[in-house]
Amino acid sequence: VSTTITGTTGGNFEQLTPSTEPALTTITDSKDATGLSLSASTVVAEGGSIVYTANLTHAAGTPVTVTLSNGAVITIAANATSGSVTVDAPKDDAYIDAGKVSATITTATGGNFENLVTSPAAAVTEVTDTINISTVSLTANGSVAEG
Repeated sequence: VSTTITGTTGGNFEQLTPSTEPALTTITDSKDATGLSLSASTVVAEGGSIVYTANLTHAAGTPVTVTLSNGAVITIAANATSGSVTVDAPKDDAYIDAGKVSATITTATGGNFENLVTSPAAAVTEVTDTINISTVSLTANGSVAEG
């Protein structure tokens, strides 16, 4: 930024001669970091719904599109700090216990940020097993002929 004095008045001086040299100021912009993290439902039952939420540390200037490792997409609206998406949890399986499901942020675009810093941490959800009762029946004829 540069400025010069173009004229003076007042002060009751006999002869005031302003300098014609410009005053120079250098402004250094430090890039402000904005954090982006992911959270998820802590526990859901098999066949339930997992809610993933993306959170910003500063409001977005424009919409932000966040793509997760499971293919889900979260949109954070302009002037907002979070957005969510609901994803189906694994369905009930009579042969396999549930377990844990995790997702991470793979890409984030938009927001008009100087420096968007994405957390690599996974959002983990425990999927609880719904108990299936399996019934086995055995039937046989009362007698069998020899031979």
